[in-house]
Amino acid sequence: MKIENFQLNARNLTSNYFYGFLVGASEDGTVYQRKKKNEYMVEIEQKSKYWLEFVQEIILRFYKKSVKIRKTSKGFYRIRIYSKKFFNQIKKHRINSSWILRKSKEFQLGFLQGVYDAEGSIKKSRNHITISSNRKDLIRILQILLTNLNFRLGKTWKDYNGVITLPFYGKDNLKRFQELINFRHPKKKERLAELLNDNYLQTPKMVS
Repeated sequence: MKIENFQLNARNLTSNYFYGFLVGASEDGTVYQRKKKNEYMVEIEQKSKYWLEFVQEIILRFYKKSVKIRKTSKGFYRIRIYSKKFFNQIKKHRINSSWILRKSKEFQLGFLQGVYDAEGSIKKSRNHITISSNRKDLIRILQILLTNLNFRLGKTWKDYNGVITLPFYGKDNLKRFQELINFRHPKKKERLAELLNDNYLQTPKMVS
């Protein structure tokens, strides 16, 4: 499926946005290194084949890697990206995410959409969206990025496994998320639109 089919032309997005999205989407991925075979791999698994097709097209366009989508025995879809360059970029990101704060706004918006697609949840109870991670550094970066976009964030909490959850509440916050970031994951996007009683195909807007 071509990138153009994902309704991106209206936003006139550049490679910065796609790269940001891919870094965010990789939060749901696993990195492997097989030194004996000189293999460097990032594996991403999702329930939505449509969403993975978007990731697949970005990888093809910007890393010149053709990757296949395979269905697992548990009914999930999975891609494996064999790329030392991409592997090193994701490893760098996992060690320290502060470099994201120095990237362009387009990159940061792409990153936010990718990471919320991968790790975010939307719940109708209390009108809120959450994102969870065991990486304190990532949560700190998300707090900064969202605050810079004028989101009013809730208080974080940590469970007994050390996973930190960052929430934001209220219809105004949800509308702002839909306008500036939105989900590309179809189920999450649909759930947000239903919650706001809005048009399912609303396109996110760029901010100046």
